[in-house]
Amino acid sequence: MRIAIIGAGLVGLATAAGLANHGARVEVFERAGEESPSGAGISLFPNSRKAMRRLGLGDGFDRLPHGPPPGIRTAMRRRDGRIRFSAPAPRDHGVRMFHRHDLREFLLESCADVTFHWGVTASVADDGDRLRRARLTVDGVAGAPGAPGAPSVTDWDLVIAADGLRSRTRSVLGLDPGLRYAGYTAWRGVTAAPVDTGGTAGEDWAGEHRFGTVPLADGRVYWFAVASRPAGETATSRGFASEKDAVRREFADWYGTVGALIDATPDTAVLRHDIHDLARPLKAFHRGRVALAGDAAHAMTPDLGQGAGAGFEDAAALTALLSGAGGDGQDGEGQDVTALLERYSAQRVRSAGRVLLASRFMGKVAHRRRRTR
Repeated sequence: MRIAIIGAGLVGLATAAGLANHGARVEVFERAGEESPSGAGISLFPNSRKAMRRLGLGDGFDRLPHGPPPGIRTAMRRRDGRIRFSAPAPRDHGVRMFHRHDLREFLLESCADVTFHWGVTASVADDGDRLRRARLTVDGVAGAPGAPGAPSVTDWDLVIAADGLRSRTRSVLGLDPGLRYAGYTAWRGVTAAPVDTGGTAGEDWAGEHRFGTVPLADGRVYWFAVASRPAGETATSRGFASEKDAVRREFADWYGTVGALIDATPDTAVLRHDIHDLARPLKAFHRGRVALAGDAAHAMTPDLGQGAGAGFEDAAALTALLSGAGGDGQDGEGQDVTALLERYSAQRVRSAGRVLLASRFMGKVAHRRRRTR
């Protein structure tokens, strides 16, 4: 079975690796270059580890160095640093914290049998049906027929679109409900060197602000800062030289560790994104021979830390369905492919939709107006 994947983010890579492990011929199309994109940290919960095992990646995933270090306590602090709540982390709570770069490198290495096309744009021209393969138009593929850079047109037994929050494929399939601004923006960064967090990890809430600390395996700290701000605001629009300066000012009256973490992060390593999710959960994750996965299918706020985890569950579900039908076999007339995608939607739509709405609810709770001290 020939499978095309649009998008080489974490979910696209995990899907490619899982399918290739089960014998499918997989090609990935990514409009960015091969170099690692900028990124911060990521926390993965036990469902992600379970998905990795289903993808055939469990042993390598378990060997990856990860935080939090032994002995770290979970804590919620007040704005002034006083501890509101603290508890020892369970011996094996299953939460693993990585730098995104390290997780991406692991997934790339797991894609040894996958063909990559970097710096190209792949678009669904025909989603196909039981008898007709899906068709992609690809701009910029090296060696494409005609003049350099001329679009190529290729047919596929299956296309999986993991093309993110603003998925073009979701729109092409007529499934896009639009995006909703959650009402808050988030800064993220990873310190350039180890920083002492007082032996704790956690998320602090104060009014319409939150600050999280996530110690990594090498002593560096992934941190995130969230504030209720108007959509589209930037450091420049507020007169700051950089987003690092903007977040430093936003949290200037917080306890000292917050400023120390921000100060220990290079200017260029501080990222900012307004938080959006899908305006409403999708009723299907496929049309014809094209499936959506990850944020393309269920973009959610990060308030439960399940964006990537839900995407890895998509990858595991697709891999299990296709390998169970003989992912390395012949497609025949394609009747199995469309039927399998119907089963994929039936398995994943309700579960992912619940997580999307639960994440939205948690964000509203965290950012409701309250007294702070």
